[in-house]
Amino acid sequence: MTRIPTFAACLLISSTVITPCAAVPETSGDGVDVPVIRADDLVLVDDFERADATYHGDGWESLNPGYWQVESGSLRRRLDNVGDHNPTTSFPWHWSQGGKSVSPVAAKRDPSLPFGMIWRRDWRLTGNYTIVVDATIRTLPEYSKDPPWRNRQPGYACFGVCFGGGSLYESRDWTAKPGDGSWMALLHDDGRFGVYDHAERDSPPAWDGAEQSVTGVAAERQAHIEVHVHGESDQLATVLARLILDGREYVVQREEVDRGLFTDGLFGLVARGRLDVEINRVGLVPGANEAEPVVLNELHTCYGLGDTLRQEADGRWTCKMIAMFRNPGSRVAVRVADSEHPAGGWESVPVAGDAGIVDNDFRRYTAVVDVRLPCGPADATLYYTVWKDGRDVTGDPREGFLGHKDYVGRLPRLGSPYRMCTLGGHAIHGGRPDLPRAGTYQKNWIHGQPCRDAYRHFEDYRFQIINWDDDVWYLELLFPPPSTDDAYKIITLTIAEPTTRWLMMRHWNILNPGDHDYGMDDVKGPEQMLVRRRDDLGQDPAYMRRNFDIVRHLVTGTQERTGAENPKDWRRWKMPNGDFSVYVVEARLWRTSQDTNLWVDAGWGERRALYGRRDPTRALLGEEQFAWLSERIRTDTSPLICVTGINCLHPIFTGGMRDETTGYKFANECRIAADYAGWAKAGADRVLDLFGSRSGIISVYGDIHLASIVRDRKQRVIECSCGPIGRTGSRGLIRGFGPRMTDVDGREVDVMALYHDRFDTPEQRPRTDDKPQIWNFLEQEFDTRPPDPRMRVKIRHIEDPPTAEARGGGVVDMAASETGRAPTCVLPAVTTLPDAAVNLLRLDGRPVRGVRSLSDGTVPLTGLPDIAPGTALLMVSNRGEQAEARLIHTVQPPR
Repeated sequence: MTRIPTFAACLLISSTVITPCAAVPETSGDGVDVPVIRADDLVLVDDFERADATYHGDGWESLNPGYWQVESGSLRRRLDNVGDHNPTTSFPWHWSQGGKSVSPVAAKRDPSLPFGMIWRRDWRLTGNYTIVVDATIRTLPEYSKDPPWRNRQPGYACFGVCFGGGSLYESRDWTAKPGDGSWMALLHDDGRFGVYDHAERDSPPAWDGAEQSVTGVAAERQAHIEVHVHGESDQLATVLARLILDGREYVVQREEVDRGLFTDGLFGLVARGRLDVEINRVGLVPGANEAEPVVLNELHTCYGLGDTLRQEADGRWTCKMIAMFRNPGSRVAVRVADSEHPAGGWESVPVAGDAGIVDNDFRRYTAVVDVRLPCGPADATLYYTVWKDGRDVTGDPREGFLGHKDYVGRLPRLGSPYRMCTLGGHAIHGGRPDLPRAGTYQKNWIHGQPCRDAYRHFEDYRFQIINWDDDVWYLELLFPPPSTDDAYKIITLTIAEPTTRWLMMRHWNILNPGDHDYGMDDVKGPEQMLVRRRDDLGQDPAYMRRNFDIVRHLVTGTQERTGAENPKDWRRWKMPNGDFSVYVVEARLWRTSQDTNLWVDAGWGERRALYGRRDPTRALLGEEQFAWLSERIRTDTSPLICVTGINCLHPIFTGGMRDETTGYKFANECRIAADYAGWAKAGADRVLDLFGSRSGIISVYGDIHLASIVRDRKQRVIECSCGPIGRTGSRGLIRGFGPRMTDVDGREVDVMALYHDRFDTPEQRPRTDDKPQIWNFLEQEFDTRPPDPRMRVKIRHIEDPPTAEARGGGVVDMAASETGRAPTCVLPAVTTLPDAAVNLLRLDGRPVRGVRSLSDGTVPLTGLPDIAPGTALLMVSNRGEQAEARLIHTVQPPR
């Protein structure tokens, strides 16, 4: 029998031998020779002797960080988190398409969570090695047959070592190709120990005989686990897993294991169920392996929210910045200058704003910083650095697909022509990425971008503003995050990976979330409030409330909890010069219910959909939001307006179910069709009528997995879509789709551009470009310098330079006068205060239109719709302390 030495370790840097932690038996048992661990060869990977924190340390990475925390000098399992009840992340109409079947999910939701893994960043092992873990079982799970949840049954809970991993983000319970998932040496609460294959469904034993029964699993017991990978062959290894528990030793072994498939790779820790365990020490005999340097950014990201930009009473401009950090801290300070290299260095620049770093149930090391700018944002491009507890943490030492980028934050000067990028639908997995090794648990399974050249030419577009519209981070697309930590992990993997971090920190930002960003598909209507209030609808209300709190915090800078209240986050960002406005609108949370079957569901007959989506009472934006929008649109003096957040007013794309009445694949009860704003016909009509009441409005949105440019021929309103990034599956095209067509509700439209996964023109020419997928954004320009301002829109693939031909077969290049309903009258030749805000009102006070006068006092308004010639209007102008009012009469437009 081979004598086994006690567990000793040496520090990674100093190689100083420390005191052995526990005595172990002197025999291996069952005649299996266990490789000898020499104390001088054993490296201490981590003993967790540091301050308590939810952050595990720079050496560790996990897709599910909420499973663990550093506590009392150990890595302790976290058994309870806000939002950890494993919710159903969709509404009943996901199952009840046409009333065919309804899942009784509300009664059967099982909150049991799958495996949670945490990996070492600094070791990618090959050849021979040994992993050693000391742990202490604190308490066993509480077992119960009612409810019959898996985490209440013996055998579900376990912990141990994972090895041979290919991705730092392997976790949970997906299936993968053989060898792509790790093997796990696990101790179960019901007295089983062995090696299990995480790539296979239900993670069975990795080979026949890989599991054996053990005794002594009890509270306050120490457990010692070793994984030995050894052998003389370069291709095949012997894998031996050893457990020492309650003074007894257990060993399982497998010879001739393919090293490349099962043992080469990352190693870490894994747990499942409600077994309260703490990891005391992790050691490694690395063999010929050497630790790799860990290169991390302490600042995840710090971005300026353009729609919070305000001029205060003292004339100074302020905005909010959101700072997100990897690890704990006390305070953050932001310094702003008009140069990337200020004289005297950044440490000599005064602090423009500071705030505390907050860690609570909906924030994980974040800060909202109110920043006072040193000059007007229309006067100069500004730059900023971020300081955490007195240290400059602005830089990002990581290398993304575009290589390392050395930069400070930038706030581009806001002046005409305004150049804005709209993009959305950013997924970090799946979607057939143009990357090697992107299958489940492979190296690029989780990826910040879907292709290596994404945004390589982005700086050449000279954008000032990025509008992140709809499904900014797809919170639950990969899994419903069962903790605040896991939610922030998904978010930071999306917006704080090297490329997106660079984009956000070099532009003004607008963040307008979509349904998935709240952690549930098709979040809309009164139902989304119910699932934040009730616990008997198949969802976890704490999960949804937490997600709403996180989203509102990151997109608006709100620091208070939302609870079950419906957010009123609609807002307008008017540029400092007053010549361009962006409206951020919420078209899901305030609309009426999709339910069209009250009568039959209540047992009052057999007739379904007696009041359908075309009912005239259906609202899209809700009364309060629509009233706000109407007032602003009719009084806004900006000649050009971009509205974001209303997804597809013109239904020219299909849903998933056919309407037997119309023949279109766009039925009342179809949850895909109901995701379009145009499903609520009356609400969409009201919005289109409002947008057509003046010139210069364009509506943009993401979410439907294709890019398009559509013009309403009656209202002369332009509507543009974009996306996705990292996903596939463009929506279908309705019958009769083409350059001139009608939507499902009879509106006549011109389709000016279409970039679809099958087609690249409105004529449905088969797509023949060299791109594997249609990942795209909108290039927008709003030029207010001419008397008749112009709008330009192009569809761009995320790899395209600005010199490339636009995608989709068409572009927008229109004067403001070409938009909005055709004028029925014009203004007389009139001058007023120069460069003034001008409002036209009916004599009873009803607003008609806002406009800005030119530098010579002329009013550059080519006409007004819906007003007869000869109508008396009151024209009110103001500029600073000056004001002027006069009565004018409209005249007949020229023929």
